[in-house]
Amino acid sequence: MTTFDVTIDHANKRIDGCIADSMPDMTRGQIVKAIKSGDILCNDKQVKPSYKLKVGDVLTVPKIDVPSDTLIPNAEIPLTIIDENDQFMIIDKPRGLQVHPSHTEKTNTLVNALFDHFPDIIDVGDEPGEYNQRPGIMSRLDKYTSGLMVVAKDQETFLALKKQFADRKVHKTYEALVWGLPKEPEGTIDAPIARAVGYTRQKVAFGKFTGDAKEAVTQYKTRATYDVTEILGLENAKQRTRAGMSENKRQHIAHLEIQPLTGRMHQIRVHLAHIGRSIVGDIKYERKNEKLLNKKIFALVQQWTPEDYQTFYLHAAKLEFELDGKKHSYSSPLPQHFGIILENL
Repeated sequence: MTTFDVTIDHANKRIDGCIADSMPDMTRGQIVKAIKSGDILCNDKQVKPSYKLKVGDVLTVPKIDVPSDTLIPNAEIPLTIIDENDQFMIIDKPRGLQVHPSHTEKTNTLVNALFDHFPDIIDVGDEPGEYNQRPGIMSRLDKYTSGLMVVAKDQETFLALKKQFADRKVHKTYEALVWGLPKEPEGTIDAPIARAVGYTRQKVAFGKFTGDAKEAVTQYKTRATYDVTEILGLENAKQRTRAGMSENKRQHIAHLEIQPLTGRMHQIRVHLAHIGRSIVGDIKYERKNEKLLNKKIFALVQQWTPEDYQTFYLHAAKLEFELDGKKHSYSSPLPQHFGIILENL
């Protein structure tokens, strides 16, 4: 059991954040779980993870066993490296590949593959060394987002690229398929993002949320639109009602080009859902009427191809940055799971 006396340095900080700073071997998720269960106490009382500390508070933290996992190389995962030099690699990540290890997945990730390809990368990152779980990773993609990532191969490059990302000098362009037509063919979504109550997802910071909201800005423009009313079987009144459609409304899919100006977790997915244009197949952020639409599109995809393409349709298509005065620009064509849908609309 460990006891902390709260000083002026910790006053007005959240209890979960303070413990995370003081006990780096514990993950934020473990800390939140321990606070909610009452294992971590403040003044011998149970509090919420969002509790703001006061000078004189006494925190009681039990000993929690945290596995110290060394990174495991995995030569079985193929890597698509579209460029590599002494400073960095450009990876074209497929959908379905998790980027870094987690508590539930230790070996079948992009990082495990990178470690096998380039063992010295273990010494690159914010926490270099044998327990480094994100070596060289400059920004991550969700498991089911495909496309381009840059991976630093040495610490100097890592720090230089990290500053580029922080200064918003790295330009990323995504492509997505969304339900419906944007009210304006192009525009900017400027809405802060925070974690939703319950920690299960992110949300635009209106209503109930936990923690501090962070600035988030996303630009988009429409590349193409498709009327999918008939192909989804929504021409009869019963199906229209189930899909939340009015009598004369048509159902569309829009193909968008997107540029996130900030880098928040799930930013594109959250922002598009916020303007009522959720990504096709994104069951985490789908609206009520889109449950039926996603089931219908998944059924069609299964008819068109034997591959399992029940996924959401977001692809990191372009990546541009400058390093040591030299500009670097990369592009990735739309992957097969995008093509299957677009060819049949």
